[in-house]
Amino acid sequence: MIFNRLFCNRGILIQNFRQHGWIGILYLITLLFSLPLYIATEYRDVPQQIISLFQANGEVQILFAITLPVAAGIFLFRYIQSGAPSDLFHSLPLRRKHLLTVNLLTGFVMILIPIWITTAITGWVWAVLDQPAFLFDGSTIWMWGLSMSIYSLFMFMLTVAVGMCIGQSVLQGLTVYALVLLPVVVWFIMSLHLQHYLLGYVFEEVGFNAEKLSLVLRVGSISNLPVIRQELIIYAIFAILFIPLTYVLYAKRQVESATQAVTFKLIKPIFRFGLMFTLVLIGGGYFTMIAPRGSAGWGIFGYILGGIVGYIVAEMIIRKTWLIWSSRLLPKLILYGIIAGLILYVPIADWNGYAARVPEMSKVNSIKLGGESYTYSNGVSQKKDDAHLYSNDPEYMGAVIALHQKIVDSDLPLLDDPINTGMRNDESILINYKLDNGKVMKRKYYIPEAEFHQELKALKQSQDYKRVAFETYKLDEDALSFGIRSAISSYRKVYISNPEQVREFKALLKQDIFDQTYEEQRSPWQSFAYAEMNQDSTSKDPFQPREMWNFEIKPSYDRVLAWLKENKLYDQLLVQADEIVSAQFAKQEINSPGSLQWTTPQPEYIDGNLSGNKQIATKNKEIIRDLLKRQRSGYLTEKDTVYQIKLNVIRGENIYMMLKEEDLTEEMKAILVNQ
Repeated sequence: MIFNRLFCNRGILIQNFRQHGWIGILYLITLLFSLPLYIATEYRDVPQQIISLFQANGEVQILFAITLPVAAGIFLFRYIQSGAPSDLFHSLPLRRKHLLTVNLLTGFVMILIPIWITTAITGWVWAVLDQPAFLFDGSTIWMWGLSMSIYSLFMFMLTVAVGMCIGQSVLQGLTVYALVLLPVVVWFIMSLHLQHYLLGYVFEEVGFNAEKLSLVLRVGSISNLPVIRQELIIYAIFAILFIPLTYVLYAKRQVESATQAVTFKLIKPIFRFGLMFTLVLIGGGYFTMIAPRGSAGWGIFGYILGGIVGYIVAEMIIRKTWLIWSSRLLPKLILYGIIAGLILYVPIADWNGYAARVPEMSKVNSIKLGGESYTYSNGVSQKKDDAHLYSNDPEYMGAVIALHQKIVDSDLPLLDDPINTGMRNDESILINYKLDNGKVMKRKYYIPEAEFHQELKALKQSQDYKRVAFETYKLDEDALSFGIRSAISSYRKVYISNPEQVREFKALLKQDIFDQTYEEQRSPWQSFAYAEMNQDSTSKDPFQPREMWNFEIKPSYDRVLAWLKENKLYDQLLVQADEIVSAQFAKQEINSPGSLQWTTPQPEYIDGNLSGNKQIATKNKEIIRDLLKRQRSGYLTEKDTVYQIKLNVIRGENIYMMLKEEDLTEEMKAILVNQ
């Protein structure tokens, strides 16, 4: 009776539902439209197998889960943010714990009942549909209901807890979303800071994992990244912890703090430093990315500017005025600046040993070069098993460690500025050490090939490197067929489906890959053809019927080329000079110091006459034959002279290629001399 009279006060419950019940009704309507109605009305010729209901319009569902519960938390506790309502409610013959309980119960009902009703209706729709567009089982429905309940409760309780510390409703809502995004912002920009100042830091996985750290970013990723149990457990724990925290904060909150930006004196320095440090990271990250090449001072300027702006903005918000100057302002700014500087400096300091650490070979179980790989199965992105990519071959491991040691010992200036240099330097090296203690140590470097030629040659000529880099391990598996197309004309195709021929082709291709030299791996010339290996599907998804892998057939692959000739397939891939009517040349000057350009064959450069220069055409068959023998692959450069070339064919699509000025034969130079 006491519980019903005090903790579930009927008058306040009725008033809450009269005044704010529209939030629950709106939540129910939006959920019904975004899930059961969507499933019932969607039509597909081939039903899609899904493992999560978030794969069916999940972006809209999660959007409602992160907005309407926040609205419920703001409106239900609006009375503690306004002066007159706060005085009125706190004058009622109810203790604060009674007021808080009845409002929390109202919020729980408004956000959970719509989810449970939607879950039940979705189950009914699933049971009665004769030709569903999506295939899933009953556990998927209950998992959706559980996930939405946890997400919604987390956002609601976070809003209520923040509301106890913030005295303005608008600022409360902004703070809620800022806190949800804060882990991603801090992690992403801090990682950018570490990549810029910490040699070897691996930045690759930040973007992929960041989507799991914030419910706001989940809006864009929920349909591709499945909801995992650990994620739900973490959000559930936080939602539960916010409940007692809210009671403690509400008991200590003063009525007079309504309309204040920050209601607790202890929270003010946390709010001030949090906002300041966030802008420190944003300012430093922004100026680091836009800095001219070799201008290290820009990043430092960005950190300082971000700190000053962040501290001033925080003071204005707290004091609710722009008149914040006092004798204590500058000392506080300096103190906060020192703390922020230490947080930025300590991880990159030389004495922590991160940059200079090279594991001893005796403490390394195996090594893998390269990043993580992901695949889509049933519409969901999943990390591939990479155990087969690790090698414990002593020669291979020794070559990797030797290269790593030389990189660490080197004092090349480019190694200290890895932002946007992955394409400027010749080589990108990502090393994964699987250590004896079970941990994985990762390092990534961008290095100029000329300085590390011997170490790279020793590494890249090893069989274990080629096995992973050129994916020859796939050639040990069964294949249904190979489709081979010419590198310069997609109309030139041949197919190999005879089991004996497939086995022969695989064996010869694997041997040619293993036999290629380091120089052949770095060859600037385009491949002769590309081979696509088709396998049986390992997925139950009808939209992914087969696995396909691509391999280059380089001009140096003598065994494969001889086999193609022997089986009368080579000429079917070869474009003959007699098939070409003429060749057009257009000179392209590249001159962009400090800014690399990816230079590739560009059809529009000739067809659209982008250069504005006179184009030279020739019907000389000797020149055309020379052009068909070799074409330069795309490359990065700041300054160069290239020739964009178009071969006009008698039938089919025209052929576009590119040569550097140094690649031209004497005959080509003779016709181009007057251009």
